[in-house]
Amino acid sequence: MAKEERVLCFKRELLDKLGVFQGLHLDVEKYLPVLTATSELVYRNRSEAEQDKRFKQLIPYVLILCDGKILRYRRGKGGQETRLHGLYSVGIGGHIADEDHGLFSSGGGYQEGMRREIMEEVAVKEVRETPVAVINDDSTEVGEVHFGVVHVMHVENESVAGSRSGIVAPEFVPIGEAVKNKEAYESWSRFCLENIETLLARAVKT
Repeated sequence: MAKEERVLCFKRELLDKLGVFQGLHLDVEKYLPVLTATSELVYRNRSEAEQDKRFKQLIPYVLILCDGKILRYRRGKGGQETRLHGLYSVGIGGHIADEDHGLFSSGGGYQEGMRREIMEEVAVKEVRETPVAVINDDSTEVGEVHFGVVHVMHVENESVAGSRSGIVAPEFVPIGEAVKNKEAYESWSRFCLENIETLLARAVKT
C-alpha cells in the first residue's frame, strides 16, 4: 500500500491572530516570517488536510516572467487538485511534502521546499525569486484549506516551460493577453493578474 503524502501546514488560528483577509494581501512582511517559522509548521496527511479547516496548507505560487511575458498553462487531469482542472493558471508551485524533502531533518523549511518545488516544475537549475504577496481565499472549498505565498521569478529564456501531468500546454504569453478573460483562470491567478503591475513593481524594489 502506497504511503500517503504528507503536506506542510500551519494552524488556521495563527492566521486569525495575524489578521484574516480575503484575496491578495501585499503586506508579505507581516505574514511570511510568522507563517513559515519552523516552530509553526506541521506535516499532515493530505487527505485529512484537504478536509480539516483548522489548518491551512502552505503553497508557494510563483509567477515566472520572461521579457514582458508570463508563463501560463491549464490545470490538467493529472494534477491532484481536481477542483481546479481545466482552468488557466499563472502560478507554478504546489504542496510541500515531507516525503520528497525531509526538510526539518536537514534544518530546512518553507524556502527550501519552495525552491525544490519550482525546480521540479520548470527546467531551472537555480531559483531566484522575490516574495511579493500572500493569498487567502475562503470563498471556495479549495481556498479554505490553502494559503498562498506569491513569488515573482524572472528567467532568461522561454525554454524553462516544462511539461508535467498536471500542467497542460505551458507557454509564455504577453501580460496584456494574459489579463484578458480573467474568468477562465483559477481564483489565485485572477487575484495576481488583477494586481500584476503592483506585484512586478514590488519585485523590482526588493
